[in-house]
Parts: sequence; structure tokens; C-alpha cells
Amino acid sequence: MLFLDRFRELAVDLGRSPQLTPYRAIEEWSEFVGDCVEGYEGTLFEYWDDISIRGFLQRVIDDPVVREVPELEWFKSEVRKADQEFSDLLDRGFEVRGGRGWWERRIPRVGGREMAENVNEQYGYEIDVV
Repeated sequence: MLFLDRFRELAVDLGRSPQLTPYRAIEEWSEFVGDCVEGYEGTLFEYWDDISIRGFLQRVIDDPVVREVPELEWFKSEVRKADQEFSDLLDRGFEVRGGRGWWERRIPRVGGREMAENVNEQYGYEIDVV
């Protein structure tokens, strides 16, 4: 099976667009990370929705069919680039309960006004407002 075919199969199975490509999914993750580095401007609900792309990427990486394709190394390498930047950001962030992946167990210390209000209401943390 071709990587793109299996990727799109997984996308549909996991509630994403059948038009999503591996490149676009990585780009979404990278853009989200960039938004967080600058100070996430959405609500906490939007943050959790946007970060779900990383969980999807992990499901692709862990898929037994995908593990057999040569494109996996390229895919993991590209995901890892944004992962490193996000991990560095989270190291300075706050711990939260309930996250399944490492990317969900902490939240950034900096955000927009709505994000700051939501984090304070939900977790009791005072994040820096950009």
C-alpha cells in the first residue's frame, strides 16, 4: 500500500479531511507550534482542538501499515522538527492533567488574553499575555 493512500485512510477514519496530505498535516502542526511560540491567540477550547493534529500525526506514525513504508522516516523527521520546538516551549509551561501524549501534558506559559483567561479559569495558572 502506498503511504499517501494509507495516510488518507487514517485521516478519514480519525475524522479528518480525506484531502489532507502528509505535507499539509505536518505544516498544520508546525504552524500551530509557531502560533504557540508567539503566544496562542485563541481560546483554550480552540487550543485543544488545534493541538489534536499532533495526536493524529502520532496515530499515523504508530500505524502498523505505515511502519512498513519507506516514507515513514521522512515523515517522522519532519514531525520531530516541530516537536523539538514545542517541547522546548512546554518545558517553560505549566503541567495539566489528562493528556495522553507528551504534547498534551503541559501548556505554554504565554498566550493571548482569551487563552490566559481560560487557563486561569480551568487550571488556576496565570499565563503571560502577549
